[in-house]
Amino acid sequence: MKLMLPLLLAGMALTGCARTSGTEAVSVTAINYTDQELNGFLFEQPDDENKVAGGVPVRPFEGAGMMCCFSVPAKWRPAIKVKLTYDWWQGDDKPRKYETKEIELPPYPDGQAGMLWALFYSDGSVQVVSSNYAPGHAKWPGKIKGGPVPTLEYRRKMWQLDYDQAKDTASLFFRMATNPTEQDLRKSWDSRNRDDPRSTHVFNGPDDPKFIAWVKQDFLNVYQEQAVVLKNLEARKP
Repeated sequence: MKLMLPLLLAGMALTGCARTSGTEAVSVTAINYTDQELNGFLFEQPDDENKVAGGVPVRPFEGAGMMCCFSVPAKWRPAIKVKLTYDWWQGDDKPRKYETKEIELPPYPDGQAGMLWALFYSDGSVQVVSSNYAPGHAKWPGKIKGGPVPTLEYRRKMWQLDYDQAKDTASLFFRMATNPTEQDLRKSWDSRNRDDPRSTHVFNGPDDPKFIAWVKQDFLNVYQEQAVVLKNLEARKP
């Protein structure tokens, strides 16, 4: 699984947005090291809830994109705190359950403020760092020295979802290729008339034997394509 652009910049400096007296306006992002989907995250200034940045969801074992901007002291000092609110996806039919933490920033690498990273770990802990270095760099201050790596269990779970979907699609088109129902033929006729009328002008309708033979072959072609997908998935099973 590939990480998004910010996580591919290991070893490169990540510049801030702007500087004002004593503070640095920096971009924000997040890394999800867990197998759960982060519904959203939001940085807030502890003393000003109107100053916020963030908000996007982050998939399991992935990183968020860069968002602008959030102010932090330009020079590190003890007891710099940021407020982080976030929640985990519980399902479309369940209410969101927000968690809020005030987290102290560890020393900035090289003493300079950089992008603000929210780091979510599989043990339930959360870290926030300000760094011009991305995961993989020797000076990266995160607890895990690199980007997220999907677990075998998670990779197998995602593989199974892909496999089941391909198998269901293959079964459906095999059935339609060998024994299409009137509804199958009517839907195919209607969709082709809507999307490409020229493809059906030589037929008399969905019950035309020539149309039925033609569309069955089309269904068979899709089935064969899905059979190849299944074979490739079986070869790549984690």
